[in-house]
Amino acid sequence: MTPDEAPTRSELLRLDYQQTTDLLRTLSDVRFKLLALVPTLSGAAIAVLGQPRSAAELLGVGVLGLVATLGILLYELRNTELYDYATRRAEHTETELGLPSIGSHAGPGGLFSERPGRTLRLFGVAPVDRDRGLALVYSAALAGWAYLVAWGALHALDVGSSRKIGAAIGVAVGLFLLAELVRLHASPERDVAGAAAPESAPTTVS
Repeated sequence: MTPDEAPTRSELLRLDYQQTTDLLRTLSDVRFKLLALVPTLSGAAIAVLGQPRSAAELLGVGVLGLVATLGILLYELRNTELYDYATRRAEHTETELGLPSIGSHAGPGGLFSERPGRTLRLFGVAPVDRDRGLALVYSAALAGWAYLVAWGALHALDVGSSRKIGAAIGVAVGLFLLAELVRLHASPERDVAGAAAPESAPTTVS
């Protein structure tokens, strides 16, 4: 490529914006597929194993589901970091491109720069938020797997009322995870993580 054929800054910005929005679309697609898969499998397993079963069966299926769902949750948390970074990059690129605004102000706008604020509240209390929705889904799924694991372990130890105690443990695990996921999503470090990396230590996206 000759110097005369080198892409202009505007072309590079448009290419950057396209790649960024493609990444956001991919991450959203993966997220929706996981949201369809995780609660479906968890609910099906609990329904199938809801009748009295052997301790080995409860433990085997429960531990497998618990570990797999926890792994998916960790993957989703990493995807959330990438999604946040890509959104910030898209906002910055929209400003650099000078995309028009549909608002009342005369400055640049764009699909990501002018996203609506989080003003809706369910029953006037709980904020309508994508992250809280994800927290509810994953905490409920992991609570179900924890219930099966606790029930199986207590059943293997011949503890009385093992099913009821296992259910209580599952609920406790679900509430603990819900509180932790809400804390992570509200953490101030989330807003700045990945915004800048030291020049001496380049990072890779994984």
